[in-house]
Amino acid sequence: MKTLTRILQKGFAALLFGALLLTTAHAKGAQETQTIELNTTKGETITITVTKNGFLFDKYRGKAVLLDFFGPYCPPCLLEIPHLVEMQNENKDKLQVIGIQVQTQMSNDDLNAFIKEKGINYPVVNLDYAWDLVSFVRANTGWKGQIPYMLIFDKTGDLKRQFIGMTPNATILKYIK
Repeated sequence: MKTLTRILQKGFAALLFGALLLTTAHAKGAQETQTIELNTTKGETITITVTKNGFLFDKYRGKAVLLDFFGPYCPPCLLEIPHLVEMQNENKDKLQVIGIQVQTQMSNDDLNAFIKEKGINYPVVNLDYAWDLVSFVRANTGWKGQIPYMLIFDKTGDLKRQFIGMTPNATILKYIK
């Protein structure tokens, strides 16, 4: 059963990003690569390069990256935040969590107040600055907008797993080796 799960995960990742890359290469020419820019609530830019098997994060090379799509009014998301904060603290040398607020439109000032109140210690991107990423993920994963939703990429940028709903830290940590 474990072998079948691994095969399905690898096949999913290849299918997910391979389809887009073929379309992108055909439309833009083989030399160009697709990039997505995220602007955090603190004014930082995170550049993501789409690869055959996942995403490369310019600022976080050599680290696993967890994209957490969440909402400030989502009870499971609120329950998960302290666990993500703890995981970021304990694994800061090998893991980078990035929050993507997708539930509602809100100002960066309001979201920053929420971040401070919850003690969030990782970068957060507001919905208004994440449309390209949200559109890409929806088009290539079948994600319908349920939250919390997470994508975990290993330190080489390969997509390892997606999670819908609350996920235990131990399950996530298996993918950041």
